[in-house]
Amino acid sequence: MINNKLILTVNDNRTITCQRGDNLFKVLCTAGYVFSGNCGGLGRCKRCLVDIDGIGTVKSCSYTLTEDIHVTIDEDNTSVLASYRETDNVPVDHKDNSGTVGIAIDLGTTTIAMEQINLADGSVIDRCGFMNPQIEYGSDVISRIRTGSTEEGAAKLRNSVVSKISDELHNMTPEMMNTISRVMISGNTTMNAILEGLTLDNLGHAPFEIRNPDKLTMSGKFFFENDDLMNTKVTCLPNLSAFVGADALCGALVCDIDNSETYQLFADLGTNGELILAKNGIGYATSCACGPAFEGMLRRGVAAPTSAFDLLDRLNTLHIVNDDGILADQYIDNGYRLAGGVVIDMDMIRSFLLAKAAICAGIESLMDIAGITAKDISRVYLAGGFGCSLKISSAVSLGLFPERFENISEFAGNTSLYGAHKCLIDETFIDRIYAFKETLTAVNLGELKGFDKRYYSHMDLRPWNTNGNIS
Repeated sequence: MINNKLILTVNDNRTITCQRGDNLFKVLCTAGYVFSGNCGGLGRCKRCLVDIDGIGTVKSCSYTLTEDIHVTIDEDNTSVLASYRETDNVPVDHKDNSGTVGIAIDLGTTTIAMEQINLADGSVIDRCGFMNPQIEYGSDVISRIRTGSTEEGAAKLRNSVVSKISDELHNMTPEMMNTISRVMISGNTTMNAILEGLTLDNLGHAPFEIRNPDKLTMSGKFFFENDDLMNTKVTCLPNLSAFVGADALCGALVCDIDNSETYQLFADLGTNGELILAKNGIGYATSCACGPAFEGMLRRGVAAPTSAFDLLDRLNTLHIVNDDGILADQYIDNGYRLAGGVVIDMDMIRSFLLAKAAICAGIESLMDIAGITAKDISRVYLAGGFGCSLKISSAVSLGLFPERFENISEFAGNTSLYGAHKCLIDETFIDRIYAFKETLTAVNLGELKGFDKRYYSHMDLRPWNTNGNIS
C-alpha cells in the first residue's frame, strides 16, 4: 500500500507534512512562506523559485510533490508573516505563568500569523504563518461581511478559520497542547466578530455600528475542538470602529505614537489600509480600500505591490505612461508588453490609481482634520503586507506619499502580532488600548465634505506638492 504522506524539509529548520500530488507552491504558501510574486501558477514571473536537493532550482508553482524533499528558499523571495521590530523590553508578569504557553495571533483578512510564547519569560518559542481559509468566501472584507450577514454564513466563516487555527496550533505545539493557557487575537473588527460568533449584518450598511468594541474572552470549550484546549482562555482584543480594528490599535501602540509629543502617522497597508494620526495621545483614525485594488496588478502578473510602484515609476520616467496614468498612443489599445508575457494595460493602471488615490486621500483627510501638513509629521510607521515591502522612493515619486515621508518613514513589520504578544505578557498593554481608544476619533471618509474631489485629485502619477496638500 502506497503511503501518500510526504515530509517537506524547508531550509533545514522546519518540516511540513503534505500529500503526494500536492503542488509545492501551495504547500509553502499555506505554511506561511509568502512569495513576493504570483502569476497565478502560470510559471511566468519566476518569483517562486526554490532549490531542491538533488534536483536544482525549480518553479514551485509548477512542481508536483511525489517524494520527500529538502527545499531551500531564499529569504529575499518571501515575506515573513510573523516578523516585526521589537521596540522595547516588556516586563513580564511571572504570576502563575511557570510552565505555561501563550499563543499570539494576528488574524488578517488574507493571512494569519501565530507565535508560541513562553509566558514565564516572554520569549518566542516558535512562529508560523498561513493563508486565511476564509478566502474561499471572498478575498476582501466586504465579501466576508456579505457572507457573514446570516447566521449560517457567519458559522461557515467561523468554522473555517477556527478549524485551521486548531490544526496549525497542533502542528506547532503537538507535545505542548495541554500547556497552552491563553490565546490572544488581534484582528480587524470583522475578523474578530467572526471568531466571537457574531453575525456581520451590522457592518454592511450605515451607520456601521459595531457589536464588539470591547475585548471578549471565551473559554477554549467554545472555541476549540481539541480536548487539551478546553480550559484555555481565548481573548479577542477591542476595536475602535467598523473598519479600524484591534490590529490597527495594537500597531499604533507598539510604535508608541500614543506617547509622542509630535504628530506621528501609523499606516497598516494590507488588504485594507488603516491609518492613525496622533499627537500627545490624541488623534484620528480611518480606513481605506487598497489591497483589493492592487490585486488588479497581481492578476496581470506584476510581481508585487512594491514592484508595481517601481515598474510604473520607470515607465513614467520613460514616458510610456504619462503623469495622468495614460499609456502612450502606440500602447493604448493593446497595452505595453514586458518580458515573460506581462502586459501593462489601462485596466491595470486604473486599478493601481484607485488604490493609490484611496491611500493619499485618507492620509490627507486626517491631516486636514488635525489642521496640519506633512511637514508637521515627525515619523511615519509602515506596517502590513504591502507596507513592509514598499520602496519609499518610488512611492514618493508617484505621489503615494509627500516628499517629506521619504526620510521619516520606517518599516515596523507585523505590528498586530507584536501587539497580541505584548497583551499576553503585559496586562497594562490592554489598558493602553482602552485609554488610546478614548482619545481617538474614528473618521468615516465617505461622510467628509469634498472627499470625492480630494480622492480624484490623486488619480494620477504626480508627486504631492511641497506641503503634502492639494493646491
